[in-house]
Amino acid sequence: MQEHDEHERKWHLAAKVLSGSSLDPEEQLAWEALQADSQFQLEYAQVKKYWQQLEGLPYGQIDTGQDWQTVWNRIQHQVPADSKSRRLVAPWFRYAAIIAICVGVAFFTGWKLSSPASGTGAAVALTVIEAPPGSKTRITLPDSSTVWLNAKSRLSFDESFGIDNRNLALEGEAFFDVVKSTMPFRVRTPLYDVAVLGTAFNVRAYADDDRVITTLVHGSVRIERKSDTGATEVIMLKPNEKVTAFRTTNSGPAFSGNYRYTVDRGVDAEMETAWKDGWLSVQGESLLELARKLERLYDIKINFEGKTLENYRYTGRLRQLSLEQVLKALSLTSPVAFTIDEKKVTLREDKSSTSKYRSLQNP
Repeated sequence: MQEHDEHERKWHLAAKVLSGSSLDPEEQLAWEALQADSQFQLEYAQVKKYWQQLEGLPYGQIDTGQDWQTVWNRIQHQVPADSKSRRLVAPWFRYAAIIAICVGVAFFTGWKLSSPASGTGAAVALTVIEAPPGSKTRITLPDSSTVWLNAKSRLSFDESFGIDNRNLALEGEAFFDVVKSTMPFRVRTPLYDVAVLGTAFNVRAYADDDRVITTLVHGSVRIERKSDTGATEVIMLKPNEKVTAFRTTNSGPAFSGNYRYTVDRGVDAEMETAWKDGWLSVQGESLLELARKLERLYDIKINFEGKTLENYRYTGRLRQLSLEQVLKALSLTSPVAFTIDEKKVTLREDKSSTSKYRSLQNP
């Protein structure tokens, strides 16, 4: 009953926002808190999209029931016929009906819900989902595909997703479990696009990394990128394969300069995607690369005392425990000493145990 009331409260606030009604201070705080609820934001974006597609009605000719039926028919047209899919989307139909009534009242009192501008240059409404530093999130897209978004990552798509296209843009890292469809599912990264029909794969494209990686778990993916001549180059991946774009220049803005592409076969896809299940995994990565992962995961800043430590390399996986526990695990397997000062971590070489661990230089 409490969960039911909570949902009603969310959609009551959504109705007031859509109808242009003012929120009192308490409601405003509650609405701002809902901006962090990724699942609600997806549902709200769907409802808002269909309402905004309605043509404006004359104030004196309001038929709330008919207006809602118009929206209902459009939504039903997009819902797969199987009962499982209907169960996934049905809960917010009832709450959207509340909005139908409230928006109808808003029309009657002299307010009109405006449609998106038409013609060249019209603004496109974007849905943006973010996982800030120190957190991860799992979302269900409008086409019922599932995405795990890693810390310090951002996913965006337009209002036509699942209707006219299945295109998204990714900044950071995400694992995709894509529902099969005749409509291609396309993930755009700053370097290349990943196109699939139905599959599971991982993409890592952080601005502060020197590489962009796509790993295929099952199915098949098509990597498409533009060459320097403007031609489209294609790389096909099979399960347990990954493509890595290595940056070969050391300066300049993120994702600029030259990149070298390699395809690795027979990789451990489970290790590559273990982060979504609460594991911190590394495969031959330097401490500098590992430090970047820790910064995103724990929302901290790591400084090195000296460059030697940056080249130590690690392979393995560890449960994502507290920051101190992870650092203690590092100190047990390598000559690393650390200090923690609130959100600042300093790493230095433990001279007393250096001889027990051999430093491997970057290739």
